[in-house]
Amino acid sequence: MFNPELYFYYILLITLLIFTYLFYRRTKNLSKTLLMTITALFFVSIVCSISLALNYYQSLKPNTEGIGISNVIAYWLLGEDAWAPVWTIQLFKKAYSISLWITLILFGLLIILLFMKRKESE
Repeated sequence: MFNPELYFYYILLITLLIFTYLFYRRTKNLSKTLLMTITALFFVSIVCSISLALNYYQSLKPNTEGIGISNVIAYWLLGEDAWAPVWTIQLFKKAYSISLWITLILFGLLIILLFMKRKESE
């Protein structure tokens, strides 16, 4: 199912898949290509998770003007079109938790790839 709170991740994933395909065609080394792609996606995911966490915790503070998006990266991720009439703390929390899970999954994949590369070099 398509989650609009993560459309930036969908675009990023498609871009990195294209990058992976093109890099693999050039190097013909799948493990190196996967390691580079997962590493790049992991670091971008960390930045996005931190941004969404800051946005979520900023929305928990009481404010007379209501809640809003507190930084540029969170604005890119959440957007204004899909959420403008219904921004809530629960939606910010949902986007943050999904982003955190994606980051943890990428971290697990990165560790697995590093162990595979280490075994391959021995």
